[in-house]
Amino acid sequence: MLRILFICSEYEGLIKTGGLADACRGLASSLLAGGHQVSVILPRYGALYQVETTAADSVFVELGGHTLGCAVRHTDIAGVSVYLLEHHDFFARSRPYDDGEHGYQDNPLRFAFFCKAVLQWCKDQPAFDILHGHDWQTAPAAYYLANSYRHYPALAKTPFVFTIHNGAYQQQSEPQWASQLDLPLHGNSINFLQIALQYATKINTVSQGYRDELLTEPAANGLSAWYQQRQDDFSGILNGCDYQQWDPAMDPALPANYQAADLAGKALCKQQLQRDYQLAVTDQPLLVAVSRVTGQKGYDILIPALKHLLANYPLQVVIVGSGEAHYCQQLHQLTVTFADKFRFIEGFNEQLAHQVEAAGDFFLMPSLFEPCGLNQLYSLRYGTLPLVRLTGGLKDTVVPWPEKKATGIGFTEPTVDALQQALRQALALYQDQKMYKKIQQNAMAQSFGWAEAANQYLALYQQARQAN
Repeated sequence: MLRILFICSEYEGLIKTGGLADACRGLASSLLAGGHQVSVILPRYGALYQVETTAADSVFVELGGHTLGCAVRHTDIAGVSVYLLEHHDFFARSRPYDDGEHGYQDNPLRFAFFCKAVLQWCKDQPAFDILHGHDWQTAPAAYYLANSYRHYPALAKTPFVFTIHNGAYQQQSEPQWASQLDLPLHGNSINFLQIALQYATKINTVSQGYRDELLTEPAANGLSAWYQQRQDDFSGILNGCDYQQWDPAMDPALPANYQAADLAGKALCKQQLQRDYQLAVTDQPLLVAVSRVTGQKGYDILIPALKHLLANYPLQVVIVGSGEAHYCQQLHQLTVTFADKFRFIEGFNEQLAHQVEAAGDFFLMPSLFEPCGLNQLYSLRYGTLPLVRLTGGLKDTVVPWPEKKATGIGFTEPTVDALQQALRQALALYQDQKMYKKIQQNAMAQSFGWAEAANQYLALYQQARQAN
């Protein structure tokens, strides 16, 4: 049995802005089910003051010549011990990282303090076998551990494993932060992600495809030399899907349940979504998306491709999400222009996300890059064929038609033309209902559970322990 501490900035069931929260909880739950002792520590954001907690530890750290203090409180989520690091000025804000438009200016200080305070707390706890940091918010812990905490018995030999959930987010900061944070410069700036690449014991990202892409530019966003330098310590482990939450046969959010052997309920889900959003109840193909509305998710090519498609083909499109205002405005305009065919529902609602996954015939994921992706995994299980750009984790999980054992539609070039061609391919496939249903069955038979991912992480942990 291993004692494992996840250091992370979000965790599903407490605070979630994206797939990071799902991945941290999915892996923690699977490791716990395997008999390991798993704890999680994250900041206590404003919304988490409603969470009931027990006894607090007081922790004080030196940072940039100043003494800063915090409390560490405890709660429990489904058997996982969760610790909330409480510093009112830094973390009791309504949003974890930004004000809705821009990242908080003191993010370097907030998360450097978080990392150092976590280690300061750890030195007085029974020793953990593994410290596992997730994304840039936890990267400074690798440096502080190597340079300031190895002389404490509880941390003398503890390896630091670092998972990159999205290498585009690096937290680059002006050089004047170096003295305030006691962190090294990378060129003429501080780069949190680079620090982890340099100092973590082992590094991984969330698919083999994305791991390979990060070895070169432009995917590495300027850090390819560091990925190459750590190539032997750098692996790809595909995220899992929580099939307890995402199972159309038992999903309580759906108006009708269904499974691969009997898809009648899926047709009812489609009809209900059409009625709910005043679309004609028809057998025309329904294309759906649930995503952050950002450039990364391919909206620069998706919006013009949809304009062409909506003007020329019989189909319906429903998109749910929130994000960058200029894309959202264009999607609202499509709702006006194609009032009988298109709906954009701005915002996020977990129940609606499940209903849209179940209702669709195709799920749109034309991402410019995708470290792993979860929605394509949900879509496969729900028999909603993913239409993806073959990059990162999408390439690792979707077999494009007309390949043997196809499970979806794929395209390679990040252009409007390539996406339009893939969309036309999807519509043609839908017309051949016999072939469409065969691919749908292939898709629903796929399994990307957390158990396999957990086994690979355990192997990584053992390698890290041997390396230390």
